[in-house]
Amino acid sequence: MTVVHYERATLGATFLPVGQMLQLDRVTAVDDSSITAEMDVSPEHWVFPMHFPGDPIFPGCFLIEAAGQLVALWGWEAGLRGRPRMAKASADFESPVFATDRTVTLKGSVRRRRNMCFGTVNVLAGERTVATIETVIVVVAGDADN
Repeated sequence: MTVVHYERATLGATFLPVGQMLQLDRVTAVDDSSITAEMDVSPEHWVFPMHFPGDPIFPGCFLIEAAGQLVALWGWEAGLRGRPRMAKASADFESPVFATDRTVTLKGSVRRRRNMCFGTVNVLAGERTVATIETVIVVVAGDADN
């Protein structure tokens, strides 16, 4: 049985974005150096009718955003508070995400140096590798509401 650490509804209690900008649907594992989450995709997802009508694929920029959110959430779990900012990102894409994929899994390995989190995120649709995304999240000290 998979232990769900966060559901979409409870992620709002962290410093992640809300509404359509929140890319993660559930976090299934978090430990000292890794985090795993899932995104739900389906033909009904709001992005598919707009992103290449007639040939819909999930936007790569949203996968990069999801990887950043994953690494930021690991930072939250590690005790960082403030305003997370993506300082750097690079991605190698191997395969698109289609509406028929249903679930996208993000598996991140993360290390921390002061207020910076360095993550390598493997993105999978089923057993198919979609992308490897490197991201650096900096958590700027201060009130997250300002």
